[in-house]
Amino acid sequence: MKTVNLSIPEDVWRLARIEAAKHNTSLSGLVRCYLQAMVQGKAPVITDESDDDAERQSRAELLEALRSTNLVLGYQPSRGSTYER
Repeated sequence: MKTVNLSIPEDVWRLARIEAAKHNTSLSGLVRCYLQAMVQGKAPVITDESDDDAERQSRAELLEALRSTNLVLGYQPSRGSTYER
């Protein structure tokens, strides 16, 4: 496993820690799970925009995506529950 250092604005860091705590995981676990979902095409790819409005929108989209998931580390849903509508 590789170790990565990230620079995150303090307000984003604080909100992300709160989200991680809601899912009984760490911030590292949250990032790991998001990256795994992203490379599998199951999470949105959010780019680093230099425009403040676009950056705020990206953060809002990420937080909304995290809130709308039932994050359980190590959980692999069945195909039926994944595509349930």
